[in-house]
Amino acid sequence: MPIFRYEATETSGRVLRGAMDAATSQEVEARLAGKGYVRVAVQSNLAFAAPASVPTLGVSGMQPAAKAEDLGLFFRQMASLLHSGMTPGAALSNLGPRTANPRIQAAGSAMAHNVGQGASWAGELARTNGVFPEHMVGLVAAGEAGGFLPFACEEAALGAEQDAALRQGMWWVRFLSWQSLWSVLVFPPNLIWIATRQLDDPRGLLVTYLKWEAFFYIPLGIVCHAVAYFGGKWWATPAAASLRDSLSLRIPAMAKLHRARALASFTRVLSRLLRSGVASSTAYEVAARAVPNSVLREQLLRGLPKIRSAQGLDQAIQASGLMDHDPIQLLVTGQHTGQLTEMLDQVTTLYQEEAARATDTARKAQKQFAGMITLVTSGYVLILALYGGFKLMWQFLGTFE
Repeated sequence: MPIFRYEATETSGRVLRGAMDAATSQEVEARLAGKGYVRVAVQSNLAFAAPASVPTLGVSGMQPAAKAEDLGLFFRQMASLLHSGMTPGAALSNLGPRTANPRIQAAGSAMAHNVGQGASWAGELARTNGVFPEHMVGLVAAGEAGGFLPFACEEAALGAEQDAALRQGMWWVRFLSWQSLWSVLVFPPNLIWIATRQLDDPRGLLVTYLKWEAFFYIPLGIVCHAVAYFGGKWWATPAAASLRDSLSLRIPAMAKLHRARALASFTRVLSRLLRSGVASSTAYEVAARAVPNSVLREQLLRGLPKIRSAQGLDQAIQASGLMDHDPIQLLVTGQHTGQLTEMLDQVTTLYQEEAARATDTARKAQKQFAGMITLVTSGYVLILALYGGFKLMWQFLGTFE
């Protein structure tokens, strides 16, 4: 069912602007007039070009996406350049060569020519071998569909900045985790080994101890670092996206954060698309593909058949099973009153606030987890140190008997 934008005046003189699902513009006028509005002006969505179908844009590759900090800076500057009146091709030509991140710099320079010749920027982003995450490709596709590329770039920048904020200060968590690993690998095993040997040859005991350190425990620690490093690189690639997103939803603190961010992004982009006059089915699909988490993205897309069978956006969102009762009721009210975009904005605000709280909770949970690991390993080391120390002391005292 198409979306019509309208402007109506209340009897008090207040002007109301919004968008409504309806078969014809006459139906919109009749529904608004029945609610007591006067001077109703309806604008057909035919004036706004929208693609008949949304291509499934994806990214591929075994290289990780660029760092969140660099992506946020890139899209924030792209938004500013586009706001100034530059075309996407000109903006890429301007920004690409002066971007610090070498991968984004190369991708921006490569895209500039084709986009300047009229190629889809979203299509070019999808061919950058995973430099840009899939949901950012979806956001740019939404911006092209609705004619609001600057807003799409701002949305992409916001998501990247939130990712960077979540990781800020996490070096302390990594430090605690690694020191726990090294303390378990190096210290206790050697104490036990020494405590079970006789002290009649201290020099030989020391040499044997150093050999174990040099040829077993230290190499084992280095191997653990290498596995963590290369595993982390793979973990950030598009190939690991499905597993990464699925596991993140199994951790309570992270699940709440991902869900709130996904719904805030989805409703914000959907509202902008509807205001641009994009048909509801196309708007829903494009907005769903702009969601950061791939599992939640697919879950939202389950509601697409509802829209295609003319059951309304509220029914489609409810079919995904992601949204809470109160936000759903806001959308139902918006569907009935013709103020769907206004209600979508309210729902966006609700989930933005929830995402901010969930970010703080997730960061605290990560620090608490690292602290718990440190506490457990410290206790383990202390117990074995006491055990080994007492064994050595009794052996030493036994030499005087």
